[in-house]
Amino acid sequence: MSASKTKPSKRHPERGNRALRLVDRYVGIPLSFGLGLLRRKRGRLPEDDVRTAAFLQTAAIGDTVLSSGIIKDFKKTHPHSHITFFTGSSNYEAAGLISGVDTIIKLPIKNPLKALKLIRRSGTFDIWFDLGPWPRFNAALSFFARAKTTVGFQTEGQYRHYPYDVAIKHSPLKHEIDNYRSLLKGIGISDAAALPTLNIDAGPIQKKQIVIHLFPGGSRAYLKEWEESRWVELIALFTDKGYTVFLTGAASDRERASAIKARVPDPDQVFVVAGSLTLRKVAELLSSSQLTISVDTGIMHLASALGCNLISLHGPTSPKRWGPLNNNAIHLYGDRNCSPCINLGFESNCDDPKCMTAISVEEVFAAANRLLHS
Repeated sequence: MSASKTKPSKRHPERGNRALRLVDRYVGIPLSFGLGLLRRKRGRLPEDDVRTAAFLQTAAIGDTVLSSGIIKDFKKTHPHSHITFFTGSSNYEAAGLISGVDTIIKLPIKNPLKALKLIRRSGTFDIWFDLGPWPRFNAALSFFARAKTTVGFQTEGQYRHYPYDVAIKHSPLKHEIDNYRSLLKGIGISDAAALPTLNIDAGPIQKKQIVIHLFPGGSRAYLKEWEESRWVELIALFTDKGYTVFLTGAASDRERASAIKARVPDPDQVFVVAGSLTLRKVAELLSSSQLTISVDTGIMHLASALGCNLISLHGPTSPKRWGPLNNNAIHLYGDRNCSPCINLGFESNCDDPKCMTAISVEEVFAAANRLLHS
């Protein structure tokens, strides 16, 4: 069975919601511009003035995991600062894994007025970072936050940077963690270089145990999927050698994962845990396994931050922009003339992801053997 166009709203109603994106664009752009006219630019804060800081990241597990690196850098420069992290529903659990965050507040993204009230009631901040590269919704929330200085991205074609006191250019040529680091550099933290790290109690490595994450998230998730028949073939190669395979995913992925398990010649060696584990439990499973194989999605970034042996599959997204950052990772890229076609997560309208089908089962299995036997 080939990749199917699953609706991202089944995973999280806020993530990849087309109606929200349309409102964000056609209402958000003029709103951001108007708010920019009202904004009196205050410039940058001296480094020693920061006692309270806020980070706004309203979606995506992977982006939240990557942000753990700059929070570590910020905390190093301002060790006594109190950090508040504002999330949406899709990345709330991920924020709870980040060291250095003192308060986590989940915002109702589909209810902007309620979200704004929560932000206003959360106190005042010396500095406010908006980590979202495209939502105008974030820019509006940043404008109304009780913050002395706001910092956010100026992203080409998104027209959302007007309300910020400090607007930093977002580059499609950098890895996203380097874009995040540029926000810190914009306020004078020039030595930002920490890799993502998470607060997980890692148990001992279980031999002959592999985790496979088959299902990406986002509005163009189907483009990042690998064909189900190839997963079946790959899993069979592992179970034939005595490996136990765990299939992770969201609750909405459980039916498809179970169908894939049923097609494996030795299904007793395959365990479907999609939708049955918290994100922290998934992280613990990853850290105790010999290998993780994942499409480009949040679990891939989670495994990278945990330092797992990791194989990531890329096609419409470039590993230079979104690939794993740990040394014991191998990224496989189905490079084609039309790839990569996704930068921010929603640009491509491709219906035939040949870039993913360019990655062969033999290629993945060979990479797995290099990591398992290194």
